Amino acid sequence: MKHPNEQKLEAFLAAYAAHDAERIGASLSEDAVWHVGGTHRLSGDYRGREAILEYFGRVGTETAGTILLEPIELMANDERGAAFLRVTADREGQRLDVTMAEAFQFDDDGRIREFWAHATDQEAIDKFWSQEG
Repeated sequence: MKHPNEQKLEAFLAAYAAHDAERIGASLSEDAVWHVGGTHRLSGDYRGREAILEYFGRVGTETAGTILLEPIELMANDERGAAFLRVTADREGQRLDVTMAEAFQFDDDGRIREFWAHATDQEAIDKFWSQEG
C-alpha cells in the first residue's frame, strides 16, 4: 500500500504532465520554496506558490511543452518524499536527457513545502538553459 504522500507526488507529476496549473498549485503550500540548482539563468530559489507556477510556466513555454518527467521511483512518508525521474526536453535544437534525484518536504496537509534536486549531469542542464529563450 502506498503512503498518501506518495500518491500526492504521483498526482503532482500527473498534473505537471497535463500542464494543469490549478492542480499543480493545489499540490504546493502557499509559502513553498523551490530550489533550482546549477549555474544557468533559471537557477535560484523560487519562493511562494505563484513564483513557482511562473517558473513552471516559463520552463513549459521555453521547451514548447516538450519537457517530460518520467517517474523511475517514488517514495514518501509523513514529512518527506523522494523521486527519481528521467527528465527529457527539447529547446532551440538542444536535447536534454538526464536523471534527477529529487527531495520534497511536505506540510501537515501533504502539500509540497520545499523542493531540492540533484542531476546526473548538471553540466548538461546548465548548457541546455544557458541561452535566453
